[in-house]
Amino acid sequence: MKASHFKMIFKSILTLSFALMILLLYPAKAYACACCAYAGQWFNITQNLDSSVLERLNGLKFDQTANLYTTGAELEETIIGITSPSVSYTLSHSKNKRSWNFRFINQQGKTVGNLSFSLPQTFISFGTDLYDKPTPDNRLYKEERLSGRITGSGIFIPGMTSDTQYTFITQGKDNTLCSSPSEHWILKVSGSKASYSFYGKFRQ
Repeated sequence: MKASHFKMIFKSILTLSFALMILLLYPAKAYACACCAYAGQWFNITQNLDSSVLERLNGLKFDQTANLYTTGAELEETIIGITSPSVSYTLSHSKNKRSWNFRFINQQGKTVGNLSFSLPQTFISFGTDLYDKPTPDNRLYKEERLSGRITGSGIFIPGMTSDTQYTFITQGKDNTLCSSPSEHWILKVSGSKASYSFYGKFRQ
């Protein structure tokens, strides 16, 4: 083998070895860059709700309080589809794979109604820069939105028709694209005889 060929091979091996050494020494830094959010970030993507997403959603832990969204006016004037609504309820959340149930308990400890729905096959992943800082630093606001048919019992029966729908939203803030929002939740119910929304927190 000619000396020039030997030098070329040796140089290639040296270059490859150096590249591998950098990758092994700084894997976390390379991963972080792939997940970083940047100024001006915005996305609104429809994704499949596959088994890994289903497992993560079923792992969410709900705080015990479900608050009814109000505008300050009389509840009976602004809330459509709930019998004798209250500003808050004790919440019990249960699930069986894609089937979810929210059980609402009044201040006297009595179950007053249930809202039940199935998780859809797809969901919307949304995120946007908060534009409050010039560099990425806990300023990306994110949501996951799931929608479909919903059924209700007890105090929710008046709002249940064939067109009654739900939108379940998870919300959160951080500076990475690789995590999922899990700070707050919203459950919106809408239809020809229903218009109301509950909100609360996740337990970390």
